[in-house]
Amino acid sequence: MASSSEYVLSRGAACLSCRKKKQRCDAEKPTCGPCIKSGKDCIYKEPPRSKHQELLDKIDYLQKRIRDLDDTRLRPETSSSSRSSGGSSRERDTPSPSQPSPSATSSERPYNHRRTSSRGEPVPGANMVWNYDPIAIANLQIQPSDLTPRLREDLIGIFMQNREKCYFDLHVGRFIASLSLPPADPQAPHPTLVDAILLVGCYFSRAPSLAGYESGLLAAANNNLSTSFHHTDRLHDFIRASNLIAFYYFCKGMYPEAYQQIITSCHMIVTCGLHQIPSSAWTPMGASDDSDKFLSYPADAVEQGERIHTFWQAFCLDKMISMVTSRPAHLLGGPNTDPLLQISTPWPRLLADYETGTVSDLDKKSVTHLFLNQMSTLPGRLETLDSLRSQGYALVYKAVNLLSERPTPQEILVTDSAIQTFTSRLPHLKNSGDCGEIPATPGLSPINYRIVTIHTLAHVASLVLHQHGADVSARRRCTTAAQGIAAVIGQLSDADYQELFIGLGHLWYTAGQILLTIAANANGSIAEQNRNWALMIISAMKRISMVYLPLGFQLRQLQQML
Repeated sequence: MASSSEYVLSRGAACLSCRKKKQRCDAEKPTCGPCIKSGKDCIYKEPPRSKHQELLDKIDYLQKRIRDLDDTRLRPETSSSSRSSGGSSRERDTPSPSQPSPSATSSERPYNHRRTSSRGEPVPGANMVWNYDPIAIANLQIQPSDLTPRLREDLIGIFMQNREKCYFDLHVGRFIASLSLPPADPQAPHPTLVDAILLVGCYFSRAPSLAGYESGLLAAANNNLSTSFHHTDRLHDFIRASNLIAFYYFCKGMYPEAYQQIITSCHMIVTCGLHQIPSSAWTPMGASDDSDKFLSYPADAVEQGERIHTFWQAFCLDKMISMVTSRPAHLLGGPNTDPLLQISTPWPRLLADYETGTVSDLDKKSVTHLFLNQMSTLPGRLETLDSLRSQGYALVYKAVNLLSERPTPQEILVTDSAIQTFTSRLPHLKNSGDCGEIPATPGLSPINYRIVTIHTLAHVASLVLHQHGADVSARRRCTTAAQGIAAVIGQLSDADYQELFIGLGHLWYTAGQILLTIAANANGSIAEQNRNWALMIISAMKRISMVYLPLGFQLRQLQQML
């Protein structure tokens, strides 16, 4: 006789028919014994889905939606009249489908000794020692296994002082305090974020002895990224780490890996809803608030601000990597974008604004407003440089995207108007402060390297939009934009190159091509002038290529055009 223990089932394992009749079920599948005898349909209740499986399902759904939109965009149009009448439903900024992956495949100052960051925040951790000798670090003979607590602190310090170069921001004090928590604590940074910060810190150090750590830190960051994904654990840190890994790949010239990694960031951002944060102002979660199941409601205004900054970091990296690889971007926005993917997250303010509560519920301007010329700020408020940089990338990508289509004159006019309005609002290159709000003192004020990026983006957007124009006005606008980039470069000092985002070299390359083409087809002073502008760009690209070797290929192309 069979033991009664054979019939003990786990809770909820019986089929629905046996449970309804309150009779013993052997839970055989597809049909249990009692249902076979009675001839009833045997139906089992689906087991509860894990949070990880729900996350995968949502990503699959979004991928299918993107794939459908891409098919619509590539489908031939029935008539040109429908476009001119505004009847086209084509998606302007649709990405190509890609599988999400938790991990990807396949001379600057070593350190800034300031005790405060450029935003006035204290250097992380009062008990951390920052006044070490970078030359001594460069001469150390160390192995990857020798990452001591002191060296970890130094690498974090290097990263914090250089974080704006990778468009990253966070509340420094909170982050340093959270490092003392156990790694498994929900309030601690996920290990993947810590590893990614150490990795990029190694890169920014420019110390040959620290380069040996990079491969190990990259592997650790990717492994922990996978762990975070599969356990749906601290997904905001997952996105931030993924952004930093994509930036690292880009700096190393590993463009396919950078592209794949930024896809991972973008898919997770859309899945968690960071592209549609409704307002800059944080309010406590009410009983009726429907917080995202994958990313908990932000605990306070600072966390809200950090998420907004994380989104715009990914947005800028997505656009830069897309332009360099000539592949579609994935964070969309602007006219004719699918509502599911439309960007409504407000432009970023300073983290100090979120912390002090000086952001407003009226701070809701985003990508769509940029093309509607509705970018006026609140009275007494200046645009932050982070906001202007994000707007610049949005304009450049819009111009690039129009080149792959057959834009109507109205589309070109709207984009051109947005570029001109944006350019008119830019602060001078020598303005300082986080909003360019401190008036320049000629001859004394240093170049603000973040404003250099913003001005360059404005010129590139105009150049790209008009470079294939057939009329004289378009050609003149294109030439003026290329010369404008060279003029910006002409104001840089040797020290300024240490602070610039290395991706600027790719944008300069486009201007160099235009100027050399004009010089080759002109005579006299016009040819000489444009050749000199191009030589200025080539000289600047040489400087950046010393620390950013992948730029060497485009540099050689320009030199061959001379």
